[in-house]
Amino acid sequence: MKIRCSPYNRVILIVFLGILIFGNPSFSGAQCTGDFTYQSFSSEKKSPTGKIEITVKNRIPGVYTFKVYKVAGVITLVQTKQASSPDKIILEGLAPSTYFVKIEWGESCYKTIGGLEGINITEKDQGR
Repeated sequence: MKIRCSPYNRVILIVFLGILIFGNPSFSGAQCTGDFTYQSFSSEKKSPTGKIEITVKNRIPGVYTFKVYKVAGVITLVQTKQASSPDKIILEGLAPSTYFVKIEWGESCYKTIGGLEGINITEKDQGR
């Protein structure tokens, strides 16, 4: 008994591989390479004047959304800011606490900065 391959098998294989490769969100991850650095600034005593300054390196054109979450027993969204292709963004009006920032851009790209230890906004020591 002879087994013959249909000429359509090759086309089906190529289409299937294309779906696997290009349909996979991690393949399009090249556009999701985001490099961010941050610096935090203390808050004045009894006043929410702390801030987080985020620098965007290797930015791609488009809108970036910055979501600031406060971590104090529960995680609470405290601020959202959008900017088009920013070099730097300043998130202000933060009370002393621990925060993390989720940055969203492109098609389903995101990065969280602050890590497990968070971004600490402390209260300035006024001295005596």
